[in-house]
Amino acid sequence: MTDDKQKEKRILLIEDDHVYRTILLTTLRKAGFHCTFCINGDQAVKKLSQEKFDILIVDYLLPGTNGIEIIRLARKQEIDIPALLITNYPSELLHVSNKELGRTKIMAKTSFNPTNMLKIIEGITSF
Repeated sequence: MTDDKQKEKRILLIEDDHVYRTILLTTLRKAGFHCTFCINGDQAVKKLSQEKFDILIVDYLLPGTNGIEIIRLARKQEIDIPALLITNYPSELLHVSNKELGRTKIMAKTSFNPTNMLKIIEGITSF
């Protein structure tokens, strides 16, 4: 993905942890993405209904909900954007089928590195 293409991509990041959110936003913005963030599911649902995004990056555990529910809600509202679900607990997500969540990849926070995340994003935007 070229920098020009990335500048056209709008990402909605839903992450309640300030430190991790800052790391993600810094990485994404340095890569040229336009980023908006939310810290909980209610804010995310509102943003998804008001604005168009190209990529959804969502934490699994959020106050009052979880990332899977946000992705399910987006799919139910026919918001068909690729999603990256980030989590400290990847083993808890083994029961979730790809068919259920559509174009979604899972990334463990423990294995985060900027290059890896950007490759995953490039991969989900091409399927």
